[in-house]
Amino acid sequence: MLSLTIISHTPHYYSNDGAIVGLEPTVREINYLSQLFETIYHVAPLHSSDPHNATSSYISKNIIYIPIKPTGGEKIFSKLNIFYYMPYNLYKIIITIVKTQWIQFRAPTNLGLFVLPLLSVLKNKNKWVKYAGDWEKKSIPISYKLQRWWLRMNLQKSIVTINGNHNKQQSHLLSFVNPCLTEEEITNNRELGYNKTFIEKFTLCFVGRLDEYKGFPVLLDAIGCLGKVEWIDKLHCVGENSIDIQKKYLIPNNIPIIFHGILNRQEINQIYEDSHFIILPSKSEGFPKVLSEASSFGCIPIAPPTTAIISIINEKRKNGIILSEITSKGIKETIEKLHKMRYELSTFSENAMDNARQFSYEKYNKRIINEIIQD
Repeated sequence: MLSLTIISHTPHYYSNDGAIVGLEPTVREINYLSQLFETIYHVAPLHSSDPHNATSSYISKNIIYIPIKPTGGEKIFSKLNIFYYMPYNLYKIIITIVKTQWIQFRAPTNLGLFVLPLLSVLKNKNKWVKYAGDWEKKSIPISYKLQRWWLRMNLQKSIVTINGNHNKQQSHLLSFVNPCLTEEEITNNRELGYNKTFIEKFTLCFVGRLDEYKGFPVLLDAIGCLGKVEWIDKLHCVGENSIDIQKKYLIPNNIPIIFHGILNRQEINQIYEDSHFIILPSKSEGFPKVLSEASSFGCIPIAPPTTAIISIINEKRKNGIILSEITSKGIKETIEKLHKMRYELSTFSENAMDNARQFSYEKYNKRIINEIIQD
């Protein structure tokens, strides 16, 4: 079998018992990807802080974690430390990739400033870049624009998997979804989703960072503008810094808003089971896994009009609702529209569950074998 080096910015930590844990969605995906490779080396930053709830450990014995120094952040020094730690991190990457036939780099990230040039000079290696961001977003950091240009020009000579289908898509760009569910989970979640009714009160949920980039303040404004509505039961908010957010923003009191902080997978699933809609008013997205996970429970996605999202979710297919504009007014009008649509929302919920089937790890692995590895 083949071997693979994955280079990513996925944060890793030491758990209380001394084990290595990483951000759960990525670790889980790699656990399933390990079925296709004899050995996987994952090169990613190791942080000294305590892990949060949304982390998990590697369960496959053929996955070897290679720690590098974390770089980047909000402060100037944090941004510049990418260059300070570059020699060390580059050394760790090079001594790892010589061991494997395949290399996967996960972009965009500040590591791309030196990893992409490295990939461009490597010969006799099979290379695959997984681009997780919005492929057509214009207002992104300069370093991300540079990486996207590099990948469009294919200077690294590799396959690039991206979210969604795009006009004038070059042959080296393959449209892939982000897997997040097993076939068994899809079946089990569907059984729970069938219990939902949309005639009386609705429960909304937001899952993600509670910040401006994810559109959380705009969502709060929209909720406040709704006034007192009897047909909304509550809004679940799942994400980090919940206490700080409640101090930073004016929290409307016209409907109950429950702040849960960071939850693990099982706890988030309970939120999806309880909710009728997941709302994500982000400024930019690839295709976030939370939409797929929530859809598997019959939770109807309300999402921004990015190219990747509208290629999978739209009202014509009746599997979700696309926000016309990412403003408090636009979100308010969309939420008000839900009540008028309540007699057809069961169809949307069933179609959302059908739509979630394409996000299984099993389907993802089959496509990797047939379209990327081709072995």
